Amino acid sequence: MNEKLTQLWNSARKKTVIAGKEIWYFLSSTFFLKNFASMIAAILLFLAMLFWWLKCYTNHGESLQVADYTGLKIEDVIRKAEDRNLRIEVIDSTWIEGMGPGVVIEQNPLAFSRVKENRTIYLKITKLIPDDVLLPPLRSSYDYDQYVRGISVKGIKATIRERVFDNKLEPNTILHLYYGDTKVTEAMLNDGFKVPKGSVLEFVITERGLTTMEVPNVICQTYPAAEFLITSMQLGLGVVLEDADVTNRTTAYIYRQDPPADGRRVPVGESITLYLTQELPAGCN
Repeated sequence: MNEKLTQLWNSARKKTVIAGKEIWYFLSSTFFLKNFASMIAAILLFLAMLFWWLKCYTNHGESLQVADYTGLKIEDVIRKAEDRNLRIEVIDSTWIEGMGPGVVIEQNPLAFSRVKENRTIYLKITKLIPDDVLLPPLRSSYDYDQYVRGISVKGIKATIRERVFDNKLEPNTILHLYYGDTKVTEAMLNDGFKVPKGSVLEFVITERGLTTMEVPNVICQTYPAAEFLITSMQLGLGVVLEDADVTNRTTAYIYRQDPPADGRRVPVGESITLYLTQELPAGCN
C-alpha cells in the first residue's frame, strides 16, 4: 500500500513539475511577452484617454469669476460675457424712475462668485415704459393723507392742485383728482383706472379755513428729502428743472428754489420750483 502511494505521489509530482515548466516556457516565450506587453499598453492608453476626456469635460477643474454687471447696459454685459464664454438671459424687467432702459439691476449668480464656462447668467434689467398701476377706489378712503399713503407704495406721487373752503366736510377730504388734463371720477376709479408708475396725481381737497405756510429751505438737500419736506408741509412740488449733469434724480441736490426761503409765507398748496444738480453745491456740508 505504501509503495502504491509513493508511486502515485511521484507521478503527481512529475506531472506538476512538467506542467510548471510548460507554464514557465509559455510565460517566458516571445509570443506571450509581446501579447502581454500589447495588452498592458492598450490598457494604459485607454486610461490615459479616459483621464484626458474627464479633464476636458470638467475644464481641468477651472472656473471663472462672475463680474459685477449691475449698473451696466445690457449690450455691454452681453459683449463682456461672450468674451468669457458665459451666456446671458434676461428673466425680468422693471421700470425705475431716473434710470434709462436696459440697465442691469440684479444678477444671478451674484458678482464675484465662481462658475464654469458656458454658465448662464440671469439678469433683471430696467425697461423704457413703466408698469401700469391700478388706482384704488375712493370708497376706501376720501381722506387725502390716507389715500396718498396707499398710492405712494405703488410708486404714484401726489400733489395738491387746489384747496376748497368747506365747513361741512372734514379737512383734507378729496373732492376731485386729476391725471394730467383728465379729471378722474369715482366711476372711473370703480371701473379700474390705471396710470403709469411714477405718475403724479393732482388733488382738490377741502379745508376749514385759509392758512399759510412759511417757505422751507431745501437748498443743499437731496431731491427726495426736499420733496418729502415740501409735501409734508402741505405745499406743492412745482416744476423740477435739471442741469445737464443730472443722471439720477434720486441722488441729485437742490441748488436753487423759487420762491426762496427768506421768511415769506405762502398759501397752503402753493407750488415750489426746484433746480437740481448732480454734485453737492458749493458751500453745502
